[in-house]
Amino acid sequence: MEVIIGRQGTQKTAISDPTVSRRHCKVTDNGGGTYTIENLSDAGTRIDGREIVRATANANSKIQLGASFCSTLGALLDLSETKTKSYSIGHLRAVWEDFNRHNIDMAEQQRKINLTRTGLGIFTMCAMPTIFFFGAIGYLLTGIGVLGNIYSFAGMRNAETAADRQRRQDDFDDAWVCPNPDCGRSLPAKNYKMLVRNFQSCPYCKCKYTEK
Repeated sequence: MEVIIGRQGTQKTAISDPTVSRRHCKVTDNGGGTYTIENLSDAGTRIDGREIVRATANANSKIQLGASFCSTLGALLDLSETKTKSYSIGHLRAVWEDFNRHNIDMAEQQRKINLTRTGLGIFTMCAMPTIFFFGAIGYLLTGIGVLGNIYSFAGMRNAETAADRQRRQDDFDDAWVCPNPDCGRSLPAKNYKMLVRNFQSCPYCKCKYTEK
């Protein structure tokens, strides 16, 4: 959709203010709640106080045409869809908790592997000198240490690979998006707690978030 706004605009977008040009600016609907505004007038067009040639705006953006005419873009276009919609982000709690729990499990598994390898390495180094003093007992202790290191190495093969980790990250990124089906952009918050604390609405489509 493309709409010309000005004194010769459509029935909905015609403006009687004499400081507004006949064809003052063009508005293009980008979908997803955003619009491209292109200035067509020497009198200038401002979005949220900033003079533009071509810029992106949403329905709540403040538009100034010429010297005195001001309105929100939604009111200017009489957009019925500008009524703020609300979407639940409750399902994102489970998405974050599952992803975070897996990260913690993998970190704990790696920590145990590192501790085991370090401990067995020290045990093996200490056991080998006992061969000279205790003979068969020293060989036994050294053998235990070597077997332990082999077991530890085998355990590392079961650890998460880089490919698995990337696959989990991709799945999380695909799910960690705005719940508005007309938006679906990636959320800026790094975790659910930050999302609830800092974002009561989508920074892109401006829909409201609820936890219900």
